[in-house]
Formats: sequence, structure tokens, C-alpha cells
Amino acid sequence: MNCKQGAISLIDSIIDTISLIDAELYKKPLDVFNGSTLGKHFRHIHDFFHCLTHQCDNHKVDYCNRCRDTSVEELKDSCIVAFQQLRRDLSSLEENQIITVKADFEVAEGIRPEVKTSIGREIMYVYDHAVHHLAIVKIGMNQHCQGLEINQNLGVAASTIRYNSLN
Repeated sequence: MNCKQGAISLIDSIIDTISLIDAELYKKPLDVFNGSTLGKHFRHIHDFFHCLTHQCDNHKVDYCNRCRDTSVEELKDSCIVAFQQLRRDLSSLEENQIITVKADFEVAEGIRPEVKTSIGREIMYVYDHAVHHLAIVKIGMNQHCQGLEINQNLGVAASTIRYNSLN
């Protein structure tokens, strides 16, 4: 499986997960998230994929320059459509293409170094970033979605799933 295939598979899992969640719960502030919502976590995941798929045409990606589309965090159907579009957008990327990513290490405006990388490497980054947020999403779902059959591998890295299957 290449990077694009892995990311598309993860997006399919995200769409399946969003589909399970009640529309009201999707946008409800949760105490376990300090008032944030499941929808905000999905929107955040979407934003990173969107930055990569929409900024790489000019060979420079800035993950700080996110769209933060509130309809994606408030309306689960909009989020599903947005991830379906990302799925299509990802398939057209060339993993070996060299790009530059703007780094950001300071809260105050300052110098932001630029780092050479590839589309494939950045797909790995947004994939791992998504897995991390899906682990948080699963915590919220486990506390607030009783009765739903939540994929227990949601938010778990492939290497951990393999390791656990051997032990």
C-alpha cells in the first residue's frame, strides 16, 4: 500500500465513523474535550489534508494557513462531503513531487523556516496527525455514544495494531 492508498483508506474510516454519530452530538460541546466538539476534531483533520491537497500545486504548503470551514465542524453531512472530496483530491497527487513546507515554532510572528519534503512524506504526516486526533475522537465517542459499535482500531497506529496482534 502506498501513501495515497493508506490515506484514502483512513479517510474511508473517518467517513464511516462520522456516519455513526448523531448530528446533534456531532456539534455538541463535550466536557471531555474542554468544551470542544467531535466536529471540531474532524474539521481539524480535514484542514490538514485540505492544506496538502490544495496548496501543493504551488509547491509550498503552510499548515498554519488552514481554511477552518465551520460548516465542516457543525454539520456532519458537510463534513462527509468534504472528506469525500479530499479522497478524490488525494488520488491525483504525485507522491514523489518535491515541495516546501513552512514550519512554525513560535507563538509570536517570527521567522518561519521552509523545509524541503515530498508529497508522500507529507501524506504520511497528515495521516499520522489524523490518527492522533481520531484517538481523541474515540475517547469522546466512548463517553458519549453508548450503544454504537465503534471500531476499536480507530485512532490506533497500524504498527500498534500489528504489534498487538502478535502478542
